This record gives sequence, C-alpha cells and structure tokens, in this order.
Amino acid sequence: MTKLRILAPILALMLWAGPVHAEPIEAQIGGDLLAAGGRVEGTGAAPRDLLITGGRVLVNGPVAEDLYASGFSIDIAARVGADANAAGAQVTLGSEVGGDAVLAGAVLTVSDSADVAGNLRLFGASVTMDGAVSGALLISAGEARLNGPVSGDVMLNVANLSFGPEARIDGQLTLATSEDVDIPTEVIPSGRVTYVAIDTPEWREFDELAWEGMPQAPSAAALAGGYLISLAFLLAVGAAFLALVPGRVASMRRMAIDRPGLTILLGFIGFSTLVGLVPVSAMTIIGLPLLPMAILTLILAWVLGYLLGAYVLAMAIARAAGLGDSPSLPIRIAVLAAAITGAALLNFIPFLGWIGNVALVFLGIGAMTEGLLRSFMPGVEPSPDNEMLKSEKDD
Repeated sequence: MTKLRILAPILALMLWAGPVHAEPIEAQIGGDLLAAGGRVEGTGAAPRDLLITGGRVLVNGPVAEDLYASGFSIDIAARVGADANAAGAQVTLGSEVGGDAVLAGAVLTVSDSADVAGNLRLFGASVTMDGAVSGALLISAGEARLNGPVSGDVMLNVANLSFGPEARIDGQLTLATSEDVDIPTEVIPSGRVTYVAIDTPEWREFDELAWEGMPQAPSAAALAGGYLISLAFLLAVGAAFLALVPGRVASMRRMAIDRPGLTILLGFIGFSTLVGLVPVSAMTIIGLPLLPMAILTLILAWVLGYLLGAYVLAMAIARAAGLGDSPSLPIRIAVLAAAITGAALLNFIPFLGWIGNVALVFLGIGAMTEGLLRSFMPGVEPSPDNEMLKSEKDD
C-alpha cells in the first residue's frame, strides 16, 4: 500500500503531462501544483503538493506538503514540508525534508546540506549519502558511500560499501552482504552491527538457466516439416485466389509490375492506415467490439500482401526467362511455390533479407490497395482487351 501511495501521484502526473513540452507548463488543482516541460528549472511555492516532471527538473520553490518528481535529472533545492519522492536517472537532494524521502535512480546524491526529519530510502546504482537523517536509513545499491550522521537504524544492501569521516550511526546497523565489511568503530561499535548473509550463486548453478538446460536446436527434419506445412498453407491460399479470381490477380500483378516503386509506397500507406485502425478502435466505445476484426484484418493483409508481392516478383522473373505472360494455372501455382520458397530463403540474409521481405509485403499490399481503389472508380480498370488478362481469366 505504501508503494502504491508513492507511485500513484507520479503515474498520474506522467499521464497528465503526456509528451514532454518544450516550454514548461504549470497548473493548479485543489491546491496542488503541477509542472511539466523539457526543462523545468523554476517553480513557485506549492500550497500543498508539488507534482513535477521533465527532462531537467529543478525544485527551487518551497513545497508545503509532499513532493512527487520524475525526470532524467532532478535537483531538489527547496524545503519540502512533508514527504519527498523522486525517480530519475540522476537525483540530487540538497534541502530539508520534513517527513520521509524516497529516491530512486541510477546516480543518487544526498548532499551535506540535506536534512531528512523522517526516514530516508535510497534505491540506485551509485549512491552518495552526505546529509543528515533523523530517522532510519535504507540503501539498496551497487555501490554506496555513507558520509553523514543517522540518528536511527540503518539497513544496507550494497555490493561495494565505503564510509566517509562524517559517517555516524546512532542506531542498529543491519548489513546484507555476501562477505564481511570492515566498519570503522568511529561510525558504529561492532556490537551494534548485524550481518545478514546473502547467498549469491553463480549463473551456472541455476539448472533452468544453464546452457545444459537450454532446448536443443531444431533438427533438419523439424525444419523441413515446418517449411512444408507453411508452404502447403500459403500455397493453398494463393492457389485459391489464382483459380477463383485469376483476372483480379492478373490486374493487380500488372499494376505492380508497371509501377513497382509507387506500388510499394502505396502499400506502406495502406498498411499504415490498417495499423491506425487498431488504436482508433480501442479508444472508442463504438469501435471497441470491432478491435478483434481490425487486428484480424491487419494479419490477413500482411499474409495476402506477402503472397501477392512474392508472386509478382516471381512472375516477372519467369516472364523474363521466356515463360510468357499467361502460363497455365498449374504453372502459375508452381511459380507461386517457388516465390514462397525464395521469400523464405531471404530470411537467412542478415538485415537485407528482412528489408526484402517487408518490401515484398508492401508491394503486394500496394497492388491490393490500388485494385481496391480502382474497383470504386469505374473506367480506370485495365483494358478488357489485354491479352494477358484474357488468357488468365480463361484458365
């Protein structure tokens, strides 16, 4: 419940702020001050709580009650009347805090001008604690340097720990570590130190994570079986279109061959439109029931675009090899099988193979998009006298 109480205002602030604004913006609600921006380097006095976020955050106005800050670099330089909570890559606390303080980030610094009246909890990769703490101190970090007085108990879970000349611990020290640490008696007498052993086994001791526990690579027979199943499915889908609507397939193929670059661009636009339907459906109450249909349409468009794009390229190669413009249906199905195989082999070419497959998908979706647009615009279909279309329709 404590974690929820701390995180809820920060999450609410991030949702309110949305994208980080170039120019800082401020608003007040119920006495709370909300501030956001790329660089928020000055805030007025907050009558109650201050909720602030940004790339560079400087809190230099007094906060009457709680502070909630998030950002890349956070500097708390003004007094906080109650609790202070901050999360960022770099967080610096250099002021008085009337209650508890929780800081989380990569590099945390509590300067010698900081004075925390309550408990201080620090969670980071590198922690420097030079300030004074009237309550308890908790540090969980990769490395930490303690160089300030602590009136209450201290719990440290630190891999690399060091103490400065100003370090003092008046309460009990609980040290969680895999090995003993030499603690100066000026910091705390050894009688008030308790070690909690932490077992840190090597990775190889985790059977489920060891290399021996990793699944073996698929056999050649498994790869061949998967390929044949995928080929049979895609070939069945493609053959159905070639047999049932040969004229429409021929029309889209001809359009893609005539203007491949423009068709790929049109495919990118068409696919982007389909992708946009998903969040639009999710954001509206009316469109929410249609969300599964939008996702299914997106998947179907990708598969059909992949098939058509590969078929267009394979037919272009077949025509250049002398196969002709209008081979018989069995030959066209064989060309489609070769196209699917060739597109699958592209995946074994690093990076360029992936780009080639995406280009084929956009080529196919672009042809389908143009074909769909032509169906709504009478008089722009390819001429019915086109011999290629007539031959493929006759099949």
